[in-house]
Amino acid sequence: MDIVEYKRIVITLRPSLLTVARNITGNNEDAEDVVQDVCLKIWHQRDRFGQYKNVEAYSITMVKNLSIDRIRNRRSSVGEVALLTHESEDWLPDSILEEKEESEAIRSIIGMLPPLQQRILQMKDIEGYETDEITHITGIAAEAVRNNLSRARKRVRELYGIYYHIQETAT
Repeated sequence: MDIVEYKRIVITLRPSLLTVARNITGNNEDAEDVVQDVCLKIWHQRDRFGQYKNVEAYSITMVKNLSIDRIRNRRSSVGEVALLTHESEDWLPDSILEEKEESEAIRSIIGMLPPLQQRILQMKDIEGYETDEITHITGIAAEAVRNNLSRARKRVRELYGIYYHIQETAT
């Protein structure tokens, strides 16, 4: 593969690769980084790239794998930062276990929400996106973002209240 063929392939694949990466990572910057990495891998594997029957499918698979890796790395680094910045006296074994259980419960509760509400809640409250950024990424109106976010938060509060009540009565 020469540079002309590489550019032709990358220019035609880039929009679909960005869409896949953005859907998985939920973040424009991460999606751009993932697609850039895939483009570099395509270039470095250019001698072997002719053996693949479906270059698009192979590239999308690379994007999916790298996007998932990026999400995993983001989650682990967030957890490490939280551990490092927390006061050591607060981290007794019981409190660590309780916090882990609560965190898992909240993740599970968020997982019960409709997909759009999950996505909006994650983008706003976890990743820190502003409403206008969410409207741009998701393509829905700002009012719909606010409504979905409000419903999601309300449902999480309700379900967490039930979870907390069950935990209290169990002890």
